[in-house]
Amino acid sequence: MFLPSFRSPSFRVLLIATVAAATIPHTAFGAPNSRAMREALVADYPLTKVGVVMFKTDYNRITQPGVILAVRLPGIYADVANTQDSIVNTNFANGQVSQATGFAAAFGSNTGHSRTLNPNEKVYVTDILVKRDAVQLELLTVDVTTLADGQGTRYRAELNVKLPGLDTMTPDEVKKSIETVVADPAVASAVQSKTVKLGMSSDEVKQSLGNPDKIVDLGAKLVFIYKDMKVILIDGKVSDVQ
Repeated sequence: MFLPSFRSPSFRVLLIATVAAATIPHTAFGAPNSRAMREALVADYPLTKVGVVMFKTDYNRITQPGVILAVRLPGIYADVANTQDSIVNTNFANGQVSQATGFAAAFGSNTGHSRTLNPNEKVYVTDILVKRDAVQLELLTVDVTTLADGQGTRYRAELNVKLPGLDTMTPDEVKKSIETVVADPAVASAVQSKTVKLGMSSDEVKQSLGNPDKIVDLGAKLVFIYKDMKVILIDGKVSDVQ
């Protein structure tokens, strides 16, 4: 059996690569709490399960629907759901939506039917991946689109919510960032129309109406005072509007 010499270039390259891999910190591949974070997010965003045909995933067939969210920002790239190629990722960072470029987009597909998701378009979440500095959500449109050839298809998107310092964030903080882009349809609708509904959280009220002019803190009771209304929250939820 042939054994490479320690002096051989190939052996030295292998040795260096092995040592380097062993010394790279764990956070280079994923946040230390990535499993716990994913479990917490999946609890908040129950995943939708889709069909499998001949060992291939069929995103057009829903076998177990999960949470339904509404798109809040334009620009999320999507392609036909059952494309066999990778879908160009969409990044959300610093309040801006943009498509991945360079190496990250090198293997992305374009079937000729690609488009961007529309604001208020309803989507399922089919997978959640916690990375080192981002949370990736695989989104799938609830509605089926009929193409020019008469075939129906859902659209699939890969959304990366960039979160520097993710390993120090709580699930609630991560969820708040995610909800800037996709959120419960009722919350998204209220924000768009600037309305307040019973049961909304204090953060949801602020997202809809902005920061109040004054806050009266009475312990379990909070009163958000705006120019034309008062929003009363009990235990963090809207109980009355005056």
